[in-house]
Amino acid sequence: MNPLLLIGLLLLAYAFITGSLFAPVRDPVQFVAFVIAIVLGITVHEFMHAYAAHRLGDDTARLLGRLSLNPMAHLDPFGTLLLVLAGFGYGKPVPFNESRLRSSIGVTLVAIAGPLANVALAAVFAIPLRFGVSQTLGDIYPTILYYVVQMNCILAIFNLIPIPPLDGSNVVYGLLPPRQQWSWRSFQQYGPFLLLFVLLLAPRVLTALVFGPAQALTRFLVGA
Repeated sequence: MNPLLLIGLLLLAYAFITGSLFAPVRDPVQFVAFVIAIVLGITVHEFMHAYAAHRLGDDTARLLGRLSLNPMAHLDPFGTLLLVLAGFGYGKPVPFNESRLRSSIGVTLVAIAGPLANVALAAVFAIPLRFGVSQTLGDIYPTILYYVVQMNCILAIFNLIPIPPLDGSNVVYGLLPPRQQWSWRSFQQYGPFLLLFVLLLAPRVLTALVFGPAQALTRFLVGA
């Protein structure tokens, strides 16, 4: 079974049993804002992985239709459902061929492109909030803008955790000498289980590593 699918199933079961399903559905405006933020965040994130790989010489993702801003090319059905239900989820990982990348740190550049794209997207959507002009667009738009900023900050920082299969793992891998790269690759098979442990049994660690910094970055971008 795909490790990401296994994590998703276990997280969904845990959320169901504990009654902690993540659902901003009490407010329809918040729910719409959440969905827009997630679709934008995942689509841009995965597109930039594909674009970076393409620019560095590997067309694997392009040939598979992943060099696209069509959300349907990047949204994993179960991963997206899990995001709505439990607050954690994922898109389809973008494949790339390391041997075709022209740069010696190509893996790092491909991996970090997704999180950096999320930060850039958050910064763009924060501009109307920062300068107080979002209200002129209507009452619903400040909520949508804020969710886009917040969720993209969360996606960026969460994905930079150096635990496989998150992007941070490949960021580290691309910076290591060849011998250490082999050791790091052997560690990757245990990454999904370590990630599951953090998500389920060490939520304070997750809060310290992700949600605290993401909230600080959100406040910095919107100027509040």
